[in-house]
Amino acid sequence: WAPVKQLTVRASAGKGYSTVNPWAEYNYLLSASLPIKITENLTQEEAYNYGISSTFATSLFNRPFSISGEYYFTDFKNQVILDRDSNPGEINITDLNGKSYSHTIQFDMNYEVFEGFTFAAAYRYNDVKETYNGVKRTKPLTSRYKGLVSLSYLTPLELWQFDLTLQLNGGGRLPSSPVINNTKIYSESYSAFAQLSGQVTRHFRHFSVYIGG
Repeated sequence: WAPVKQLTVRASAGKGYSTVNPWAEYNYLLSASLPIKITENLTQEEAYNYGISSTFATSLFNRPFSISGEYYFTDFKNQVILDRDSNPGEINITDLNGKSYSHTIQFDMNYEVFEGFTFAAAYRYNDVKETYNGVKRTKPLTSRYKGLVSLSYLTPLELWQFDLTLQLNGGGRLPSSPVINNTKIYSESYSAFAQLSGQVTRHFRHFSVYIGG
């Protein structure tokens, strides 16, 4: 729906199925050097998903400017989960027994400050929970939020490009067996951390060369 020229609103709803091949999708777990146990005859995943997003695009000081926001909700009826809480010394790939859902909210902005120089910023909040041994908990090793600021400059002749990106990863929960004391569950967690990266690119007619860190 576009109530005015600068604004668009989108909504969606759907249902999806997925058949999981554990060794293909989770092969990175082999580097953990932990025993991996896979439940036989895993159930096909089934989920409902809903979303709404909006984009506002206009000009600011005669330069392109856009801001957008979106919200998505996924509700799993069946899901294959990585259970690292029941026994932190091993990895269990098994069927979900309980509730599992994901809420995601994201905002982002893009602005061309002047010819060739663009500024982008984004923020995303995640609320992802799964059920482990009958207890609904935050999914481990999933950052609660992410932030991003990016600067990019392309010279007038489009020969050189300079990029600088700062990414902030919010803290999250580490795999741990729940310790119940007066009905409260205590969990180990990791702190937020930032990552800064830069890159310089030289464009040629048929290829590009870059260096970054």
